[in-house]
Amino acid sequence: MEIREVIEKIKQEKYDFSKPWTSLDRSDYKEGYNDASDDIIGIVNQLDEPTKVIAHLAEKWHEDIGPVLWWDFPVEEPPYCGTPLDDDFPKYKRHFTELHIPDEVEEEPKWVVKIEDNGSAYFVDFFDELQPHLVYGLSGEVMRFDSEDKANAIVTLIECGTVEKV
Repeated sequence: MEIREVIEKIKQEKYDFSKPWTSLDRSDYKEGYNDASDDIIGIVNQLDEPTKVIAHLAEKWHEDIGPVLWWDFPVEEPPYCGTPLDDDFPKYKRHFTELHIPDEVEEEPKWVVKIEDNGSAYFVDFFDELQPHLVYGLSGEVMRFDSEDKANAIVTLIECGTVEKV
């Protein structure tokens, strides 16, 4: 749960003075409860948003640059063998290439075919003779297409429906 959501939940719990009184709802109690809720919101606002911790393998990490790909540079193999480049070099010299690895991977968009005649019916697959098999609601069995063109091809085949991005 994010800090913003916590604050909203606390605000929802505060007493509304426009509601009718009951024997337990005294004005001074409500005021004290609301003051305490405001104090809690003040404390929650001081919290830092959590940061994502990214684990790194030591062999794929450079102290100054970050994520890198290490590889061996073969100095004793052609075309460097016997040239001035291999003088005073170790057998293999370690080099690295900087890698740019995203923190989060975006999901590829998917498309579904919604049938207009039946309200919230979605295409699953075909029965015999191109008879579409439909289900109501976006359940797990609804066919999700990788490209909009494939979904449009199904709409063309069944001659009804629209393509929706999910």
